[in-house]
Amino acid sequence: MNAKKLLVIMLIVCTFTPLWSATIAEKDVLTTLFAEGPENVGYTAQFKAAAPLATMEAIIDQVTGQLGTFVKVEGEKNPFDVVFSGGTATTYLVLDAKGNIAGLQFTEMIKSGLTLESAVAQIIDLDLDTSVLIRKNGSTLIAHAPDTPLAVGSSFKLAVLAAVVDAIDSGKLGWSDTVALENGWKSLPTGILQDWPEGTHLTIETLATLMISQSDNTATDALIATVGRLNVEEYLTHGKPFLSTAEAFKLKNPVNKDLLERYRSASLVGKRMILKEIVSRPLPPASLFAEDPVSPDIEWYMSTRQLSDLIERLAFLDLMTVNAGLANSADWQRVAYKGGSEPGVLNLTTYLVDFKGNRYTVSVTVNDMEGPLDESSLFTSYQALLSTLTTH
Repeated sequence: MNAKKLLVIMLIVCTFTPLWSATIAEKDVLTTLFAEGPENVGYTAQFKAAAPLATMEAIIDQVTGQLGTFVKVEGEKNPFDVVFSGGTATTYLVLDAKGNIAGLQFTEMIKSGLTLESAVAQIIDLDLDTSVLIRKNGSTLIAHAPDTPLAVGSSFKLAVLAAVVDAIDSGKLGWSDTVALENGWKSLPTGILQDWPEGTHLTIETLATLMISQSDNTATDALIATVGRLNVEEYLTHGKPFLSTAEAFKLKNPVNKDLLERYRSASLVGKRMILKEIVSRPLPPASLFAEDPVSPDIEWYMSTRQLSDLIERLAFLDLMTVNAGLANSADWQRVAYKGGSEPGVLNLTTYLVDFKGNRYTVSVTVNDMEGPLDESSLFTSYQALLSTLTTH
């Protein structure tokens, strides 16, 4: 459902175009940062406001906690490889003209000696519900409970996109066809369209691009209304009726508890009738989804095999490549991605083509219905997993 945007690991803050100075070496600043500590480097006011010293200390501790003692910085320009006793962090650094840090980003953190199998083990050995499927050129490399349906959050939007492509292939829709935005489609963020005026004309391609790249929930509900719930349900075999994002949010809203209780015990026909009632009910505040799982049975359940099949079918669309997720685009010829997260739910599904033409699909789902997940650690494990594919 993506109540918040999925972040590339750790931190990046850069709110202006830096004024570069040839006398300032980013490599030296990174060396000081890790060798002497974050209190010994300078920061822009914008960076310091977003990441005060205590935050920077916690970030450095997290990196060294995973990769060991700092050794050296390799490279002369972005991205740098910060080398530790137990691995390497691919790092981007932005400085202002005075040498103050204006932006810092860790895009990959790879432990030494990591293999595909050990990277997967970091995920499936957790005391959580997990599902993993990894394919190379259509053949399975690793499968762990690939047919077990788990909550996948916004990754269900691949099913919506598949229904859109079906409508286009059959001639019922065109990418350039437009629809007028309706208030009844407006949902909670993630996204931008919930703030746009009613009646705004948007093409099917624009809606699909926003749905995949920004996980825009309002764009998603607009497409569901356009192609029809039943057509999307063809791709969602676990749990019917299929819910729009607004319907799911409303069912989870504590003020709509009466509808939720009826919905849980109703037949499929009864559930569809309740969804007609819920149209006039209020959306909850987005803050409801900031911490612990909320009514985790009201979700979209899919297997990693279903998600892998879908992204392999849809990866040819350029809109699938706008957001590369946790993959480093420079390492791949093509990256298509869709992920989903909310408290207790995380799915990351990526399709990659290397420079030799090998095709990889990596879908990982992790569920914990008792509390929030350690997403930062899971992102690190997933990135490490992707990094092993280039040498597999």
